[in-house]
Amino acid sequence: MSRALRMAVVLAALMVSFAFAADAEWPRLVITPKQTIVDAPGAQPLRYFTKYPRDESGDFCFRCNAAERLARARAEKARANVKVVGRIGRFKIYDIFYYFGDEQTPAWKSIVIGTSPTAYQEIYHDQPLEGQPNPSFLVHAGDLPLLCVADNFYKLGVEEDCFWFDSGGVKRIDFAPILRAAQEAAPEGRTVWIHRLKAKRTFENMTLSLGILTQEWKQCCDRGIVNVRFKLDHGRVIVINTAFDPNADYDWQFTPQF
Repeated sequence: MSRALRMAVVLAALMVSFAFAADAEWPRLVITPKQTIVDAPGAQPLRYFTKYPRDESGDFCFRCNAAERLARARAEKARANVKVVGRIGRFKIYDIFYYFGDEQTPAWKSIVIGTSPTAYQEIYHDQPLEGQPNPSFLVHAGDLPLLCVADNFYKLGVEEDCFWFDSGGVKRIDFAPILRAAQEAAPEGRTVWIHRLKAKRTFENMTLSLGILTQEWKQCCDRGIVNVRFKLDHGRVIVINTAFDPNADYDWQFTPQF
């Protein structure tokens, strides 16, 4: 094969790859003090996200129209810091942290996915009321790479999510089947503790351990855990089995190390 023909084949493959990315599904999870929603705003150049912060909550200008909100965002003293999280397949993943004033701690975070040299899809936008955004991270659920977040730690609350990728885009993983299975396996009259995926520790062996709330105060946690083994099928959780261990102690104070 001649060099010119090889280049033509490579360019054709790239064009097909970018076409698939353009047609893919890229839902965005938006977290603000007012609400949590899912939308699909579409691809933008990277500078769209770094030029000034995009307010999704009306923090800059409450009850303003789109033009007024944009003007206020442009006037904010803010800076954006882009960090590479890693790569899943052909998609490169970036955190964008937003800092306001002279603060050294990030206030907001976006996750964007590079789908072509000039197009980036935002799949996560975090404007927390309490806590702060943290670096996103990659884990393996068995042999499947996932993108995960553990943001906005405050008291016993935390925003934990994981995302599965294929050529068709991204899917936010719904862990509700694990919670339902754990509740069915818990002792009668007891409630499982629904927080803390602990993805960095538990996903490699595809087992989540859930604690049991205390009977008197409904706080975490009494002795005993429910172990739930699961697998993923195209981003969908399938529970394999559950087992209640009455003698195990739940590690409820775990905080991820970044």
